[in-house]
Amino acid sequence: MTSLHAITAESQPKGTLTELVLTQGAADSWAMVMPMIAHLSHQSDGRWLTWITRETISHSLLERFGVDTSRLRLVHCKDDAKQLWVSWDALALGNSHTVIASPGRLGKQELAQLESAAMQGRCQGLLLRER
Repeated sequence: MTSLHAITAESQPKGTLTELVLTQGAADSWAMVMPMIAHLSHQSDGRWLTWITRETISHSLLERFGVDTSRLRLVHCKDDAKQLWVSWDALALGNSHTVIASPGRLGKQELAQLESAAMQGRCQGLLLRER
């Protein structure tokens, strides 16, 4: 069994997709997600951590949670359909080790397309959605 401390972006299988379901409106959801984003921002194989988000996120907030903003690429996209396309593109290009996105609830076909893009780009995808 691999210890949690031994897990790095380089040790992760390439081309994976993970979905994290958050409770809608829960104030502590971001308190759980931001340390994970901070950890991912320090994992580098020479590629970006790309976060596709609806909201504008201040650099001071990111830095307060320990996010390395020099390795983070923030993409603002409010439309779910466009966010899905931008996420697919970011995954498939392969210039990010991890792509984080919130494209809303997806069907099997859309998830399969994103998984395929992650495999093509040899990166991991993290989908955040609320229930």
